[in-house]
Amino acid sequence: MFRVVLGVALAVALVAAVVPALEDARAARTERLTERELDRVEAAAVTLAREESPGARRTLSVSLPGDPPTATPVLFVALGGLPGNGNTTATDTAARDVLAYSIAGGDRHVRRVETDLRVGRARRTSSTESRTPGGESRRNGDGPSGDDSRALVLRGGEDYEVTLRLVSPDGRRTVAVSLRPSSSGATRGTVKRGHARV
Repeated sequence: MFRVVLGVALAVALVAAVVPALEDARAARTERLTERELDRVEAAAVTLAREESPGARRTLSVSLPGDPPTATPVLFVALGGLPGNGNTTATDTAARDVLAYSIAGGDRHVRRVETDLRVGRARRTSSTESRTPGGESRRNGDGPSGDDSRALVLRGGEDYEVTLRLVSPDGRRTVAVSLRPSSSGATRGTVKRGHARV
């Protein structure tokens, strides 16, 4: 009987010692995967802002971890600001912007991007074109919202088609960020309370 009690106590002690290490490893893996996706978005946005041609565009497939056994769930990834009621930061200016994310049980991570990001309008099914005041051709839905206080917020456990497009509102080079409809139709962006929510 004593051996059974000792064995159970030892097993409980081992599990108690291993579980925090496993949780830390899951969180570190999720942060690494999310940072990698944000690195891709940042590189595409900065490269796009340096493009000479108006209307230049990049489309990225962004995959965010959900709740697999080897990763901690991603609560949100925000492009072009912080989620909330029009929250802006000192690093969100006309020349630069922020990308942010948070994982379950973790802190909010904010990083600066050296270009201005604006949430683009939702794409329409028709692809009619219009002209900007500067003569630039633009499809409906490609322009920025004009309001820099909103962020495009993505949730974990989903795959997204993020489109970055170079626009020039007020003569400034700005990258409009929007979601393209997914082939399954499961990903839709709407604007609610000062930020685009998916």
